[in-house]
Amino acid sequence: MPVLEPQIGQYEVQDINDRIARLLRDMGNPQPPLRLEEVRAQQKLDLTYYSKSDLGLLDEIAHRTVLAGKAVVSAVKSMREVVERYGIRGMLMHADGNRRIFIDKDEVKQLKRRFVIAHEIAHDLLDWHRELLLGDNESTLSPVCHQMMEAEANYGARRLIFLGDRFQQEARDYDFNWKTVSDLRSRFGNTLTTTLWQMICERDPSHPTFGLISKHPYYADICKKVKEGSVAYFPRSQGLIKQFPALTPEIAYAAVCQHATRRKSGPIGSGESIFYDANGEPHLFEVYSFCNRYDLLTYGLYLKPYSHIHAIGTFAARGSSEKHYRREN
Repeated sequence: MPVLEPQIGQYEVQDINDRIARLLRDMGNPQPPLRLEEVRAQQKLDLTYYSKSDLGLLDEIAHRTVLAGKAVVSAVKSMREVVERYGIRGMLMHADGNRRIFIDKDEVKQLKRRFVIAHEIAHDLLDWHRELLLGDNESTLSPVCHQMMEAEANYGARRLIFLGDRFQQEARDYDFNWKTVSDLRSRFGNTLTTTLWQMICERDPSHPTFGLISKHPYYADICKKVKEGSVAYFPRSQGLIKQFPALTPEIAYAAVCQHATRRKSGPIGSGESIFYDANGEPHLFEVYSFCNRYDLLTYGLYLKPYSHIHAIGTFAARGSSEKHYRREN
């Protein structure tokens, strides 16, 4: 998945929301945390775990599976070749008239399987996805069309495991802080990273808010999913995209570095940073970083317009340029 997910069209967002709402309604509007085995039962989706070392299972899948309307064996010699060629972690396939999700048990750790399974359920739910090879990995698999489909499945997966509108209704009753993220993580049964992402994008979409899943400025072994640079993912609310279009992952990460301490886990650093809006006006954000030993997780929350500045110290950014400012006391 790219650092910036493609922006999903308004029509597609509404369609996905409607489909997830209908599915949850058909299930009796379950309480959190959502049990994905009940979702699969509702959708008549089987689940199989595979391993690259299990050649017998993979070859059997290859001979019985149809992808994009063609038998896999007509294009490749074995399913192992498919998996290794594309680095696939999860797949949705049709075999002998049955729909089945396959998850790589060697690559997908237990805590991450929930989102990967939800991602494949979303692919199945969106009928315009069904005729294509639907694989999930962390790199760019295909051109823009496929990236958009993956973004749609990611969005659908988050809407599913956070029970549609229910997450937003509950999250708005609390302040945006790390305790709220942690509490909602436990309540909905998802990872910290996924919960932070949902807080940023769905709690109040009109409020300018960003997130970073990134490297730690002082520890190179943290966030191994980064392919190049320092940032793996940069989720943004619609309010931030609209009002702060020039705020890039690199600019946001520079603010993270300014506030970061050398702690390796727990709260890593917090402080105020200035970013410029589409009109070149400065605004103040609260930036807070937390490390779970695997990734550095950061949120940047809009506070208010910033005034009375002069060029003597604290970090700020306008567009792609960086300047140094300090607020007057």
